[in-house]
Amino acid sequence: MEKLHLVRWQTVLGALALAVLVLAVYCSLLPGSFLMDDRRLLQTDNPIVNGTAGPLSIWFRADFALSTFVFWLQWLAWGQNPAGYHAVNMALHALSAALLWRLLARLQIPGAWLAAAIFAVHPVCAATVGRVAELKNTLSLPFFLLALGFGCMSVWFQKHQALADAALAPQSFWERLAVAGRVFWFYLGKAFWPVHLNLVYPQWKISPASLSAYLPTLACGAVFLLSWRFRRSWGRHLLFGLGCFAIALFPALGFFDAQFLTRWQVSDHLQYLPLLAPVALAASVLASLPGGALLRSAPAAAVVIGLSVLTFDRARIFSSEESLFRDSIARNPSAWGLENDLGTLLAARDAQEEAADHFRASLRSNPDYPDAHVNLGRLLLLQGRTDEAEEQFRAALKTQPHHPEARRCLATILAQRGKTRQALRHLRIAVSFKPDLRTRMDYAMLLHQTGDDSGAAAQLRQALLAQPDAVEALNNLAWLLATCADDKVRNGAEAVRCAERASRLPAPDGMCVMGTLAAAYAEAGRFKDAVATAEKAVEKENAAGQARFAAINAQLLALYRAGRPCHEPPPSENNPFSLDGDDP
Repeated sequence: MEKLHLVRWQTVLGALALAVLVLAVYCSLLPGSFLMDDRRLLQTDNPIVNGTAGPLSIWFRADFALSTFVFWLQWLAWGQNPAGYHAVNMALHALSAALLWRLLARLQIPGAWLAAAIFAVHPVCAATVGRVAELKNTLSLPFFLLALGFGCMSVWFQKHQALADAALAPQSFWERLAVAGRVFWFYLGKAFWPVHLNLVYPQWKISPASLSAYLPTLACGAVFLLSWRFRRSWGRHLLFGLGCFAIALFPALGFFDAQFLTRWQVSDHLQYLPLLAPVALAASVLASLPGGALLRSAPAAAVVIGLSVLTFDRARIFSSEESLFRDSIARNPSAWGLENDLGTLLAARDAQEEAADHFRASLRSNPDYPDAHVNLGRLLLLQGRTDEAEEQFRAALKTQPHHPEARRCLATILAQRGKTRQALRHLRIAVSFKPDLRTRMDYAMLLHQTGDDSGAAAQLRQALLAQPDAVEALNNLAWLLATCADDKVRNGAEAVRCAERASRLPAPDGMCVMGTLAAAYAEAGRFKDAVATAEKAVEKENAAGQARFAAINAQLLALYRAGRPCHEPPPSENNPFSLDGDDP
């Protein structure tokens, strides 16, 4: 009984020590920030959060369903605070290390706790622990059987759904075999010598017609054959360790089509599970060195301390998007996707010239990258360089004819030039491929300007089905239903519902929601409410220094006092856009 009690305390203290190690090397992640697609996976693309699926129906409708469910639970707990998500990732990583320790101890493999400690502080794991989006990795050890089942489902999902809009270059079996050999040795090398790590590694150019392309694969086969030959002595351990590594790594060797293959062949986060095998192998070798316990502990401590220093430095890079992007580009200047991502980050900070430099650098590495063309075009459009911007949008459409953002931005330019028919065509295609709020609202505005108020109202209603609390869409629909020239479209009651809902939500600066509500009341015949609301709008806008809106509402106030609603004149009288004379 006393011995059992001692074992339990040793287990608790061992697990606690692993947790302290994880906290020490990853402390720079707190409070941290969201990186790359973290926010998208948490909120906009999470079917449970955005309401397109429920907690019970998600399990066979999405890739990484377990992660999606846990993201939802965390969203309820942490919301927009990244610290909570990073703390959960760190805790799961520490738990995975503890589970590895207990598993190896149960199998009576020497150096079980040392293997867990090496795994806990291994720099390769920073690509998993440092990114909220990689929750699927840190969950995969505490929920191994579920992860195995959903992992098999993900193989199908990646091929048939994730790659639906992306094209992979055709590869023969022999080319994939040649790449697989390089991938195997790359990951094994990073497991034993984890330096020069990067978010995006340069891609290999492999010719399947060259015999040298198959040397890594042949070397891999030779090592396994040699291990089998000496399987009754040292080869048994090597065969078991490398065999487990190869099996766990098999889905990432490139034999299965997957979305990640469109940009890179290897990535550190794909080695999170396979890393367990070489770590256990290395720890068992260290624990079996000749000499006493003191002599064996010195190299083991040196390994753990050295890896901890490397991981601490690597984790600091993952503490912000900018540091991650700049470090990755410095190590791999041909990382065109990250050049574009860094440019987007800088453009959001209004560092336009530096952002443009990164967009152009992205296009030098990959001239056919449509997102960089679009982002550079948007930047040029902000600078008033319309002709150059149009060239970028058209270049994006040459590569990806259905690129929604390229078509939306090009439609803006065409509408400004009076080429309304072309603009409408681009927006119609954009909406069909990306029916998001911004695209629908642009389409609705242009339809309204060309006199199609019914179509404009339909687009705004569709936008609100997806985002019921979109204030701008509510405000625009309410104004359209209250004031448009087409009496078949006007609907005072619906206008009031939309405007009242918008008035209860925080509105962007410059949006006159009170004025819209007054117009809706007038269309519904509630002129007393219209007058009172318009008076409040005028008072509020004068106080905010918005003289133009105050003057407009003051004019409308006179209409409401006279018992008349505000109706826009027919398009022929006030519409600067025309469908006549457009190019086909």
